Amino acid sequence: MQVRSTLSRMTPYVAGERRTDAIKLSSNENPLGPSPAALEAVRRALDESHIYPDGALRGLRTAIAGHMGTEPEMIIPGNGSDEVLTMIAGTYLNPGERVLIGEHTFSQYAFAARLLDAEIERVPMPELRLTPEAILRAVAARRDPPRAIFICTPNNPTGIAFTRAELRHVLDNVSERTLVVVDHAYQEYATSPEVADATAMVNRYPNLIVLRTFSKIYGLAANRIGYGVATAERIAELERVRLPFNVNGLGQAAAIGALGDDGFVVRSLETNRRGDERMRALLAELGYQPLPSEANFLCFPVGGDARAAAEIIASHGATVRALGSFGLPGHLRVTIGTDQQIDVLERGLRALAAQIPPDARSDHGARTGAANSGVTAGSQQ
Repeated sequence: MQVRSTLSRMTPYVAGERRTDAIKLSSNENPLGPSPAALEAVRRALDESHIYPDGALRGLRTAIAGHMGTEPEMIIPGNGSDEVLTMIAGTYLNPGERVLIGEHTFSQYAFAARLLDAEIERVPMPELRLTPEAILRAVAARRDPPRAIFICTPNNPTGIAFTRAELRHVLDNVSERTLVVVDHAYQEYATSPEVADATAMVNRYPNLIVLRTFSKIYGLAANRIGYGVATAERIAELERVRLPFNVNGLGQAAAIGALGDDGFVVRSLETNRRGDERMRALLAELGYQPLPSEANFLCFPVGGDARAAAEIIASHGATVRALGSFGLPGHLRVTIGTDQQIDVLERGLRALAAQIPPDARSDHGARTGAANSGVTAGSQQ
């Protein structure tokens, strides 16, 4: 039995490492755990575990729409935003159609595109930042416009975000036939007033779809709840490929409960702010230079093999993410944790710093930042 030819170019997703003897700072999860209101909603919903969930997702759509200030018809929930990505690919992509994706970004955009045998082009990020100019150069490189553009902002794994002006510049200068998918998984953590909010632009740009998730700020990663926001016309098109009962009943209850827990969001943001300040000060003391971040993680060059660096840190009690699969073999991504978690992380970082001199760290960061130019094509996991 032969599989489709495109599958030979696909690699299963590899999640952040989880060890029983270490705290997990490798997957950008909320260090405070899940929203207490979400947990209480799940407890109440357990008694109906024998009943199929609301297949139309009416309650969840209504709750999200009320929270976002939009209409339920403009919301499509999924089994994580990953499933919404595959819905988008199944609805709009045909074999051979061109899709633009940043050179260093979340792998599931390429996964969804390759699943439908689309042609993937990597937009360069020479300073580890995806820019409107680089995107539009890639768009103009061929006569036919790309079928889709995927933009992660704040970007995973760098944490750098588009401004409103930058995102509008892209949307105003691409064909209406080009779908622009903006992934806002970390949007709630953004603090700069200039950071783009694509959700507010959906009514103006009918070719825009925005992805959001409950996995990060609301602490519901295990419940797998994500959603897309777009015009009612786009959502109706996506509905054609949505699987029946794609969001389980406990997940629906958890998400609805979490949306009403404003206090938990405030505590999460304050924990992230304090942790960001402490971790940046610690990294600076040790000679590391983290990138700017509007998310709940920091990315920085380590001056050597990031896998070996991650192993050193893990041996002292904290797992972090080596970014070779993102095309950054000399960088680590570390979730911003609580004070107790940073205490553990500090031991690992100090052990790492003792093995790699500061000049090696800075040299490697400079080489990586200037490594690539031009539009590239290839796989990324």
